[in-house]
Amino acid sequence: MPRDTVPTILHYKDSAFTVYSLEEYNQLPDSLKGSVEQQNYVDSVYNALQYINAPKVSAEEDSSGEWGFSIVIMVVFSIIAFNIYRLIRQLIKEQNSPVNAASIDADENDEVEPEPTVRYLIYKGSELKFTDEELHTVCRKYNPYYQKLNADKQPAFIERVQEFIHSKDFYICSAKGYKEMPILISASAVQITFGLKDFLLPHFSNIIIHPEEYFAYDPFRILVGNVQGHSISLSWKHFLQDYQNPTDGKNVGLHEMAHALQVQYLFRNPKRSNTFKEDFEHYDRIDDDVLNAEKTNDRRMFDENALRNKNEFWATSVELFFEKPVELKTQYPDLYESLRIVLNQDTAAM
Repeated sequence: MPRDTVPTILHYKDSAFTVYSLEEYNQLPDSLKGSVEQQNYVDSVYNALQYINAPKVSAEEDSSGEWGFSIVIMVVFSIIAFNIYRLIRQLIKEQNSPVNAASIDADENDEVEPEPTVRYLIYKGSELKFTDEELHTVCRKYNPYYQKLNADKQPAFIERVQEFIHSKDFYICSAKGYKEMPILISASAVQITFGLKDFLLPHFSNIIIHPEEYFAYDPFRILVGNVQGHSISLSWKHFLQDYQNPTDGKNVGLHEMAHALQVQYLFRNPKRSNTFKEDFEHYDRIDDDVLNAEKTNDRRMFDENALRNKNEFWATSVELFFEKPVELKTQYPDLYESLRIVLNQDTAAM
């Protein structure tokens, strides 16, 4: 069998997923394979690898193939060398970034002059000690979903938030951090997975928190949230604003956690069967119909970005499921039902 286990990154607007073989890519749901151009790109990468690993003919049989083979070898090794260079550059950058371990419990009203050398703060979730009462107070104040939960379900929600915090490392790209940051971002992950048995998203060990919009590279763009590698990144400004307006259908926290769910259950070990993957097929069967209907709808529920990109369409569908559940159920009942099955929640009934 050809040795095709070379990482290939699938880039979307605010997420980047990695596949390691053509077989793994082909097993993804259709809604995750991206545009025709992206599919052609993946095919070309692994076809080149198959060519490299194919039995070679003798010089007498085909001397003209030597130049083509050499070119393919050069291209593949150039890609590998470039990725190694990027990794080394990132490691050097991280090693040279000074860290200031300021207290995450600092009062927001404190006048603290930021130190010019601070790049980011690091807090290991396993070392953060929040009481259940602290989590309850913060979630009750800022998270509308938690406010709607029945009192008998709130302790289970808080217990999951504790576990999620303890399983992550939090990187705050600022001179100062607040306890609401790890609590509320963890709560957004628990919110979207509250109906699922597995909720820790173990593939993601890092939560990166930016004060506001930030630059992302490969490709270069300005983002308010994204999922890539083992990290979930968010703009704290936009995260808070979206939770303060819980009915406009926009929530960057839920949006990025929806991408993280895809990575965890569909991109990681795609050959392995899991309940989420099986349930996702309900959504995958109808997303094209809804997407096409939205393109001709005068009163759209989905924004332009969601309509251009099927991967973004999924994340936006999740946002609407939590922020406009009744409207989504009324306009697209099949889509709502598929999300209800995938997430094992009935938000319209809350």
